[in-house]
Amino acid sequence: MKTQDGSSKSRSWLIALPTAILVLLGLIWSAFWYWSTTAAEATMTAWRAREADAGRVYGCATTKFGGYPFRIEVECAEPSVDDRATALSIRAHNIAAVAQVWDPTLVIGEIVGPLTVAPLGGSPAATADWTLAQASLRGTPGAPERLSIVIDKPNLATAPTGGSLAAAEHLEFHGRFAPESTPGHPALDLALDLRSATAPALVSALGTFGPLVSASTDLSIVAVLRGASDLAPKPWEQRLREIQAAGGRLEITNARLQQGDLIATATGALSLTAHGALTGDVRLTVVNFTKIIPWLGIDRAFAQAVRPDTLNRFAPALDRLIPGLGNVLRGRDNAASTASADGAKPDVNAALAAAALGGQQAELEGQRAVTLTLRFDDGAAFLGPLKVGQVPPLY
Repeated sequence: MKTQDGSSKSRSWLIALPTAILVLLGLIWSAFWYWSTTAAEATMTAWRAREADAGRVYGCATTKFGGYPFRIEVECAEPSVDDRATALSIRAHNIAAVAQVWDPTLVIGEIVGPLTVAPLGGSPAATADWTLAQASLRGTPGAPERLSIVIDKPNLATAPTGGSLAAAEHLEFHGRFAPESTPGHPALDLALDLRSATAPALVSALGTFGPLVSASTDLSIVAVLRGASDLAPKPWEQRLREIQAAGGRLEITNARLQQGDLIATATGALSLTAHGALTGDVRLTVVNFTKIIPWLGIDRAFAQAVRPDTLNRFAPALDRLIPGLGNVLRGRDNAASTASADGAKPDVNAALAAAALGGQQAELEGQRAVTLTLRFDDGAAFLGPLKVGQVPPLY
């Protein structure tokens, strides 16, 4: 028979043992969290050292670690990057990143603007700002496996005037190693999504194609980049040279652009020559093809180059492209009254141009469209037999 004193001691152990176990587990978890934080800090320090050897110096005015007990949080105030390869200096207001203790290879971060870009040792030349900018990284800083960036209302402007260079309502970029990627044959799945984007700074540079960036445009691209061995930051020229040397190419699986009632989709593959010139074919399907004809100057070229007595030769092709256009051509004298001031008849000349460029009738999103091939040969761009531009070497 147990004594009252023995029963009391038994109950005390029943209470003390679970408490001791919880305290021990807490101490073990605290030690694990501290070890994980120390390991994360050491990884960042080693990565920054490697980047510094490569000419990219990363810095923070102050660095704070936190997130106990279940997360690892890092906050970098006034982050900076000085890149000797591009001779650029980048500054931002704040970066905060977080990872779960049990999964430190997935890091989610947020950057607070504005961000400034300046020549090394110089004053800012451009600023970028946004309402929200977040990124997620799977892997380690030195060997990322998957990267996603989401930005709301990005705006790039000149400094100090503040003139707009480019802006959008929303931007997303996603990159990851494709399932079929191997060390000997690397492949990256890429996706870009832009909503209500404009780029006023490029209007004059693009010449007749300026309207493509002057008005609000939605753009989405899904592609596979072959020949890129990693997602680590590198100078643009170095990255492109590595891809070309590996026999890489960009395979566009689905691209779509919409600007008002102009809709265009594209598929195809592009690669680079040894001196950085584009080569490859892209299949285009365009709704309201007549809108891009003036940008290319094809209507004026045909109006000036094709004699009236030869236009009827194209009537059968035009009828196949867009039924009824042959009759329009045959009745062009009646259409002359609608000609523009420079003598061009936009509808007739645009249709004639589409047929002569090898265009075929198609349907896109329930609307009548034209399908044709944009070909790049050593940087020269051709639609059918007509050269429409020259892309300078990319390195």
